[in-house]
Amino acid sequence: MRPKLRTVSGLNNIHDEDYLEASLSIYNWILSNKVEGKDGLYFKVNPGSEEDYSTRAVHGKYGLYSGSAGIGIFFVRLYEITEDKKYLDHAVSVLEELIENVPGKEFYEHKLKTALQSDLKVTGWHTGIYSGPSGAGILALTIYEYIQDKRYIEFAIKLGKDIVEASTETSDGRYLTKDTDVFSDGGYVLYFISLYKVTKDSKYLDLARDYARYIYSTGKRAGAGIEGTYYEANDLSRVGLPKGSIFPGFSHGTAGIGYIFAVLYEYDKKDWELEGARQAAAFLESISLELGSGRVVPYLWGGETGEDFKDKFYLGFCHGPAGTSLLFTKLFEITGEHHYLDITKELASGILEAGAPELNSWGLWNSYCTCCGTPGLIEYFEQLYEITADEKYLTAAKRAAARVIADSSEVDGGRCFFGHWDRTDHRNVQTYTGLYTGAAGPGANLLRLYGLLKNKKVTTLWEYSYL
Repeated sequence: MRPKLRTVSGLNNIHDEDYLEASLSIYNWILSNKVEGKDGLYFKVNPGSEEDYSTRAVHGKYGLYSGSAGIGIFFVRLYEITEDKKYLDHAVSVLEELIENVPGKEFYEHKLKTALQSDLKVTGWHTGIYSGPSGAGILALTIYEYIQDKRYIEFAIKLGKDIVEASTETSDGRYLTKDTDVFSDGGYVLYFISLYKVTKDSKYLDLARDYARYIYSTGKRAGAGIEGTYYEANDLSRVGLPKGSIFPGFSHGTAGIGYIFAVLYEYDKKDWELEGARQAAAFLESISLELGSGRVVPYLWGGETGEDFKDKFYLGFCHGPAGTSLLFTKLFEITGEHHYLDITKELASGILEAGAPELNSWGLWNSYCTCCGTPGLIEYFEQLYEITADEKYLTAAKRAAARVIADSSEVDGGRCFFGHWDRTDHRNVQTYTGLYTGAAGPGANLLRLYGLLKNKKVTTLWEYSYL
């Protein structure tokens, strides 16, 4: 008889069905933390804590990052894998609560006035796709694939209209906050592309281009022997980092901005869009460092970074190779130039050379979240396996999955993860329910791997949907 899940761990003791079993157990725990709204379901963001994080900027109860919009994506994947309609019904219930309760244009107007007086002094991190109202539109567009209710499209369109009405139009393009990373205004480029893909209405492609044009106008040539163009996407001194420094990675930096240019070029075919993507990639390649047979990109670059951040790297999605690779993967897809695929492979090797997924480091800690932890590596290596058919990436995905399962905890109600989401606050150990911060993420990541092994396709996470 095979040992029960969690009795033993390790790659040789975790089997295909364990991925599904773990995901179902995670689902049970999340559902035990549901809240019945007046129109549908939402969930406690950080159950068991003395402080409810749902009022914090990033951790809103309805958001894509930590809230119910993201958890709804996990439910959709459960439906796709099991074909049990109850999971789709849960996702619809989440969406109904969002449709009736997510704020509109007034949300953005309020944040533009108040965000810089809050604890998180980067306005775009309050308002973007991950933490703002428009993340609900990602769930609406996802569910529309299965239930063609025109209200879902109308809702997603209305969320886009709210962004536009609160934005400023200039000769250089359109912006809401002047924070340009994917977590902020940069994400709107992808959002309007999503609306264009569904509606075929060219005005949404025009809007995507407008937001991208403004971001493109803010690019800076690195100089001093560094090739390409970089973006000072946020004033990081507002969050205690050195003035003039930048995040190079995906969620908050040049890698993500290059990616939106590359995705836009696929649909819009403007030369500057491809050039913007190429120049961002050249910058990242230029500042990357060799690590064994691979390479890594620094967590922080420029300004007076000092010894505190010298030779320090994240390994996951938000700042690490798993996210940075998206730009190079997309450039390979649209240009056919194998150099970009080679860089993607070198970034993947950098993760493994650093000891991941089994070993933690400064930039891979016990966060257990899709954003910056080991769970996101499942998704990343699985995606890379689909692109290359190289078995070593499938093995890496399985290694990451084995560690994630081993590090989960069986509690009353199901399975969850105890960890510190904030790298700098390591004593603040909590459990989270969300897609990018909590248990729904590992559950969704495990389901994608299970789907690959069982030849069942699942909805890709938002960022991967443009590949």
